Amino acid sequence: MTSSTKSVAILGGGVAGISSAVALADAGFRVQIIEKRPLLGGRASSFIDPKTGERVDECQHGTMRCCTNLANLLDRLGVHDQIDYHDAIHFLDADGKRSVIKGCGLPAPLHTSLSFLGFRSLGLRDKIGIGQGMLAILRSRPDPKYDAMDVGPWFRERHQTERALQRFWRPILVSACNEEPDRIACTHAFKVFKDGFLMTARGFHFGVPRVPLGTLYTEPTLAYLGKRDGCARLRTTVDQIHIAKDRVEGITLVDGERIEADYYVSGLQCDLLLKLLPPEVTQGVPYWENLRAIELTPIAGVHLWFDRTIDCPPALALLDRKTDWIFNKTKNFGLDSQAGTYLSMVISASGKFEGLSKEELTALVLEEVREALPDARNAQVIKSLAIRWPKATIAPKPGVDALRPDQRSPISNLYVA
Repeated sequence: MTSSTKSVAILGGGVAGISSAVALADAGFRVQIIEKRPLLGGRASSFIDPKTGERVDECQHGTMRCCTNLANLLDRLGVHDQIDYHDAIHFLDADGKRSVIKGCGLPAPLHTSLSFLGFRSLGLRDKIGIGQGMLAILRSRPDPKYDAMDVGPWFRERHQTERALQRFWRPILVSACNEEPDRIACTHAFKVFKDGFLMTARGFHFGVPRVPLGTLYTEPTLAYLGKRDGCARLRTTVDQIHIAKDRVEGITLVDGERIEADYYVSGLQCDLLLKLLPPEVTQGVPYWENLRAIELTPIAGVHLWFDRTIDCPPALALLDRKTDWIFNKTKNFGLDSQAGTYLSMVISASGKFEGLSKEELTALVLEEVREALPDARNAQVIKSLAIRWPKATIAPKPGVDALRPDQRSPISNLYVA
């Protein structure tokens, strides 16, 4: 692309759409984001509770210091200071043992070694195997075979114990990749551990927003684009993308309005983009057929508001349970704990719970929260919400990288973020 005040319409106001808009606006393009929801951020966003008017996160999202592209975006939006980074990650197993991974001042990759040696949920044999596995990951080099191999069998080939798999490898991978180890390519798994735990001493620091996700992205993006002759149109839904002579000639909204631009960027989920394009344009074309072959995997979140103070770290990883994380939103948002405690729970790769109703899912999570946190056992639930994203993220299975599209699509002025 070249600028000279060319216009760009960006479909979708999730993180990909926002990131594209910010970069293009800085390059001199006149940008408008078209987003059907009232808040920006996509799956990493919030919704407005109709009863209270407050912003409630769809599902808790965190970051790590190794996520440098996201950090750069938040810096540009001026909101990176709204992320609290924690240099300790807390774990709690079903036996009630608490463990922590934290830095000790040694250089990478030894920076968490002392806390790892004291990790109470693992035995000596588990730790020796994990250390050998980490060393093998650190020594690995890019190889096509890792794109074609699940990391689950790779762990077993290296004699990882079942306890090491369930209490170390799986909790980290399912949280980072939203998929089970037997459905994660080694390439993706290795990147998580290299970038997050092995290459730098601060890469593992876990960042949790101190504001609702919708607040993190919506107003800052609107302000950023507004200063650069751009905008974001919320509550605006695209109905169709019109193609003529291998170019997008315009898009139609559900209310009939037509929008035209010089360039178009899709920040939409791949299946949603395909629904907007004419079938005769996409059928039989490898680029678009690859998009159809990409699998998506679900995530679920449960919000619980209790009537009293509950002792819980800002973020707590649960081991041996169906619930993966508890986030103490009262602590994260700096709210008065005397008025009660707001906890947000996450179940990643939640496909196995699709048959449960929201009420059953909430009951399951509440039971596990009460088992994990003694203060919650006698606390009354004031309010609860269960949220599902059936198609939350790309499944990082072997072969998925070959299916992921280049940003430049076969349609000359349509780009895919």
